[in-house]
Amino acid sequence: SRAPVPLLPMMANHQKQNMRDHLVAVQEIVAALGSDDYAAVERAASRIGTSDQMTQSCSHMGAAAPGFSEQALAFHQTADRIALAARDGDRARVTSELATTLQACTGCHATWKQQVVDEPTWNRLAGGPAPTHGR
Repeated sequence: SRAPVPLLPMMANHQKQNMRDHLVAVQEIVAALGSDDYAAVERAASRIGTSDQMTQSCSHMGAAAPGFSEQALAFHQTADRIALAARDGDRARVTSELATTLQACTGCHATWKQQVVDEPTWNRLAGGPAPTHGR
């Protein structure tokens, strides 16, 4: 019942690496929160927060899956709110925003699944040529 996110093999691998790093960041947030290290919470949350690179990556990954990029970018915005709460030293708000971020994670994974496709299929679905990344 999950919708496909068509990706070239290299894109699928890159996305999985990013997801694993997102989990490491969440683990770091929890560990830092446990010791009231708000600077470390902010650093870890900022790693998965909104940035030009993250926005470009999400837009690129979702080029062939309408709605995916918007949901992915919303996830990163939830991490921005963790960082802001950490900057304020607000434990309750950090915890609440972390819960919202994890809800965004589980919601995305409940909605989408990777579908590895070849270049002609990618071009057809994404409406343009496949990324070259050094080819």
